[in-house]
Amino acid sequence: AYTGNVHDGDGGSTWCDGCGALLIERDWYRLGHWGLDVNGCCAECGVAVPGHFAARPGSFGPRRLPVRLA
Repeated sequence: AYTGNVHDGDGGSTWCDGCGALLIERDWYRLGHWGLDVNGCCAECGVAVPGHFAARPGSFGPRRLPVRLA
């Protein structure tokens, strides 16, 4: 879990449970560092990260996007 939609770099980011590396850096709506490989694993130690991830981060910015839940 992470804090979201606020300026909290440490609390808003995702860290690897295996090695502690920064996986996804978030600051409000901005994505910074992307430490996942193309398979959604930690690029440093290879631990699988739960979730569904694109090969590269999106650049959505501070705008709302509709999300459909099935």
